[in-house]
Amino acid sequence: MKRYLLIVALTLFICSGCVKVTNASLDTLIQETVSSKYKLFNHVNSGYKYYLPRTLKSTVTDEFNEIIKSKYYDYYLYVDLVAYHNKKTSLYLENEDYYFSKLIEYDDKAGIIDVKDTGNSYLIKVVYNYAKIEVKCEYKDLNEVVTNSLVILSSVTYIDDVIASNLNKNEFASAEEQVNIFDNASVDTNYLDEVDDTYTGNEDDYDPDVIKERG
Repeated sequence: MKRYLLIVALTLFICSGCVKVTNASLDTLIQETVSSKYKLFNHVNSGYKYYLPRTLKSTVTDEFNEIIKSKYYDYYLYVDLVAYHNKKTSLYLENEDYYFSKLIEYDDKAGIIDVKDTGNSYLIKVVYNYAKIEVKCEYKDLNEVVTNSLVILSSVTYIDDVIASNLNKNEFASAEEQVNIFDNASVDTNYLDEVDDTYTGNEDDYDPDVIKERG
């Protein structure tokens, strides 16, 4: 049964059950991923947990930030535990100048996905569920990267007692100095420029079962 759930969660058969991630539109991928009933957790950090697709590996972690690596790309994850605790609401605006920009709303969660064509790659920023992922990729891998990002963000579940305990101990005292992840006025200023993206992972971990291999 667990194997079946993993296949459903990662393969995301769309509508008729025969259209895979690489063939679906971004609109369809967004809707199918955030509304998925299959919520699994296999990665825990201080104050939150989420499902990490098996083609990815979290390699650098602190209270708010993680660097998640695939064979070819680095995903920069920032989780705003203080905003979640305070139930901060934000305004999201679509940008018509981007390759793709769309508001994400499902149940009580909201956010936005911005995809900007930089000429030689695509810069993706997904803000959803009090968390953000930024990653650069090639066009051929755009659907894969968007799907992975949404699987992670939509599966984030916050651990209230841990967050409250850390706040009481002032563990998040520096949180106010963090960049506002809910400001999507521009994707030009982004976490990708602030973190060393030197790859140190194991490329043998790449699993092409669901997402196509680069060729």
